[in-house]
Amino acid sequence: MNIVIVSDEPVLAALTRRPLEPLGHTVTAVSSVAELEARLGELAPRACLLPRRLPDRSLADTVALLRAGAEPAAAIVLGLTTADRAVARDVDADGFLLVPFSDAEVLDVFGTTTRAKRLIVVADDSLMIHRHTVPILEDDGYEVVSAYDGEEAVALARAKRPDLVITDVEMPKLDGYGVCKALKSDPSMAHVPVLICSSLGEATDLERGFDAGADDYLVKPVIPEELSTRVRALVQGSLPASRERVLVVDDSPAQRHYVADCLARQGFVVTTAENGKIALEKAQQHRPALVVSDYEMPVMTGFELVHALRRDPELRQIPVIMLTARDSKRDMAQMRAAGASAYLVKPFSQDKCLALVERTLAERRLMAYKEASSLFISDGARAAAEDRALRGETLAFRADQRTVAVMFSDLVGFTPMSVNMTPSELITLLNDYFDVMCPIVKQHNGDIDKFIGDAIMAIYDEVRGQPPPAVRATRAALAMQAAMPLFNRDRAINLTMRIGINTGPVIRGDLGSRVVRRDYTVIGDTVNQANRYEAKCPPGEVLISASTRAVLGDRATVRELAGLQLKGVATPVTGYVVEALAEEPE
Repeated sequence: MNIVIVSDEPVLAALTRRPLEPLGHTVTAVSSVAELEARLGELAPRACLLPRRLPDRSLADTVALLRAGAEPAAAIVLGLTTADRAVARDVDADGFLLVPFSDAEVLDVFGTTTRAKRLIVVADDSLMIHRHTVPILEDDGYEVVSAYDGEEAVALARAKRPDLVITDVEMPKLDGYGVCKALKSDPSMAHVPVLICSSLGEATDLERGFDAGADDYLVKPVIPEELSTRVRALVQGSLPASRERVLVVDDSPAQRHYVADCLARQGFVVTTAENGKIALEKAQQHRPALVVSDYEMPVMTGFELVHALRRDPELRQIPVIMLTARDSKRDMAQMRAAGASAYLVKPFSQDKCLALVERTLAERRLMAYKEASSLFISDGARAAAEDRALRGETLAFRADQRTVAVMFSDLVGFTPMSVNMTPSELITLLNDYFDVMCPIVKQHNGDIDKFIGDAIMAIYDEVRGQPPPAVRATRAALAMQAAMPLFNRDRAINLTMRIGINTGPVIRGDLGSRVVRRDYTVIGDTVNQANRYEAKCPPGEVLISASTRAVLGDRATVRELAGLQLKGVATPVTGYVVEALAEEPE
């Protein structure tokens, strides 16, 4: 089916193509209605996506244009708000899509605008079977096309693009196994589910069917209710999945299908492999979110597969669920030691398999979220959040008073300097700078509280077994200044940094709304004065307060700056430029 989208926005075209092109549809983007009109004969669209506001013609006129041709095209309106749905009704559009939209929503709207019913191809050389099966499917609301041999079934499927193919095994020209293989090997048809319905009901027949690519297998004679249930499950699951990819590994085709089937019906993208060696290659190619693997397999066992995944830096985080007939404590311990995330003892129900997959993926998503969020919140905030959750006190406010060292760093003259830089150049330079300075803060057990433009605010709290906060903050500040010459080497723009440190009492805890958004930070005069000391610091130096100087004692070599007038402080103060700090005694 040819589909046209009127838009010069590449993202909209890409989102439309993603679910449609794998099904064999062609999606073409044009920038204006004028271009659409000029190319109507060439494009021959079956449907057209039209933004609520078009650049060169009204929406109503464009819908009329699509209806006027010898082969009218369905008009689908793309709206930015739900109110645009009324606009689509006013112009008598055939469908409506709210941006942003999912793959399933795209497929649904095209299904309803270009075909009223789900289409099923039934292939069987018995006229009696057609007389029995077709009315059942039509009563269930499907459109049915009949084929009487395998070659006809494949040809009809490629021409009609059905939602399901039901095929007998023993047919002239091409048997049902051949139909499966032909469809599954065709990239444009591989997504179409195939139900084998045959009187051949031995275990070897079922294995051969699933090995050929069948999605389900029914043994004749078929009960109407069972046929309806199986068809409904396959048709509903035939939409391309938008969930995670799962790699299912088992040397038994029947067991492989059993697991893959239940996952595919829940919307997972499923890839299969018949042994560990092939699974490892597919894992490297597809990067699945999860591996479900049999334990005992030829070529490479599930145990060896887990070891291989854990040795690969790019695959070691993929969780593995092991399928096994072994259920001794020793076997379970061996699987955990190898790195398996969970195990499932055979035989098991599909519901139990699905529940374990969902739980394992949920744990993986939570871990990934925690790892990602750790880059966006301070160590103190993360620890506080975990403590609140553990205590069941997520809505409680907690704050306490403690003595800390507060460090502010800032770049000299950076604001006027940044005026002559592009946004990309500015962000790149700042991120390069932070990539050097932030690890130094962390190496001395500091907590980065926040970034304020080009400034870093860090908190040094008491840490058992570590030097006092003031000492660690000063060591970090000197190391940061020492790193600047290497950072500036070979750069067109050389940066200069000031650092101020103050030590004293602060209130540290929650600040913000109880239920909307909070920050975990420090407040108090100690914080304000640390910022003021940074502002008075000579470029390229580290300036500390008298309270910080008192903690450093004989460790520090300093240069006194008397008579500093700090904003908000009535009387002048004395600051100290740190020139050196002796190492701690062994």
